[in-house]
Amino acid sequence: MLEKTKVDKLSTITLGMLTAFGPFLTDFYLPFLPELSRYFNTSPAVATVSLTAGMIGLAVGQIFIGPLSDRYGRRKLLIISMAGFIVSTVLCLLAPDIAVFNFCRLLQGLTGAGGVVLAKSVATDLFTGKPLADFLALLGAINGVAPVAAPVVGGVLSKFTTWRGVFVVLLFLGIILLLLCMRLKETLAPDKRSKGGLLPAYANLFKVFKNPRFSLSTIANMCSFFTFFAYIAASPFIFQSVYHLSAFQYSICLGLNALFIVVGTMLTTKFHHNNTALKWAALDLLASALLVGLAQIFHAPLAVMMPCYIYMLISFGMMQPVSTAIAMDSERNNAGAASAMFGASSFVAGAMVSPVVTIGNVLVSASIVMVGGALLCTVYTLPLCNKVKHEQMQANSKEEHR
Repeated sequence: MLEKTKVDKLSTITLGMLTAFGPFLTDFYLPFLPELSRYFNTSPAVATVSLTAGMIGLAVGQIFIGPLSDRYGRRKLLIISMAGFIVSTVLCLLAPDIAVFNFCRLLQGLTGAGGVVLAKSVATDLFTGKPLADFLALLGAINGVAPVAAPVVGGVLSKFTTWRGVFVVLLFLGIILLLLCMRLKETLAPDKRSKGGLLPAYANLFKVFKNPRFSLSTIANMCSFFTFFAYIAASPFIFQSVYHLSAFQYSICLGLNALFIVVGTMLTTKFHHNNTALKWAALDLLASALLVGLAQIFHAPLAVMMPCYIYMLISFGMMQPVSTAIAMDSERNNAGAASAMFGASSFVAGAMVSPVVTIGNVLVSASIVMVGGALLCTVYTLPLCNKVKHEQMQANSKEEHR
């Protein structure tokens, strides 16, 4: 197992940027959603489908690419994925109507998924246990810059350009990441790769769910994303339509709130055990979602809403590195498939939630989804924490007998 000190800073930044592909594909053009619906002469609900299409692409792409990386290695597939992302982004820019644009967003998600799934696989190749959780927390902190920077840059661009300008920036980001991926080294040695053809590799997608630790941590994490994506999808309409903020003001609020996801990820490194950090993250997520839901339903002033959002995003940030580490560590021999299913589950959550929160009164719809997601997250997290604690006690007992 490689030591953390042997992973150079540029490679760490590259992996962090790759994990940020999800937030960039969603958060970056959020300030432009109202404009996008006007540009293509469609309803806000249909414009929001572009978010859903991108998330479906991110989910399906991870499921397709993850097992392939267990068979053929990480680096080559990373390069192919980034090249495909560049092409799909150009197609988004050339889209003549909302239907074609949404399809191109699906392609953008499919290709961008390679960065998301393979970054976690590479980290799992390099680390295990608490060091894996700490490294994922570091990646999460870098990743957290994306939801901070993306809407802020998008808001700034809204003063100078249309939605197309955002996709030009995404195009250049794709080119930069392609160049960075070309300098990464392969982390999965040939003798560590899955044997046989593609069928056994894809069979591992279902095999990983036979592991209770993996399945519980994946479902719990997915439920936390119900809460997070309810906030993301509803936020442009809440901040701009309900609180009457401009696109730029909204982007500043969204960016400042997202900064606290970074705070949450780094807080997990202060805990001695992963299960303790995960338990508190789930309980805090439930408490904060209840506060947010009440504040939204009763249309609290923005000065009251913002601290509630901040508390919820800190809790969400705490969930991510620990749940990811537990899931990935439990399926080290099938890291690509495990990363695919774990990562895809979060974007499936986003695809399910995005259209729902704009139905009817957005304040009520979003609140119901946020609280429901946090409650389910807690329901699955508590037995997972007990299981991890029990297994740790058994491992310690075996060590003492030796």
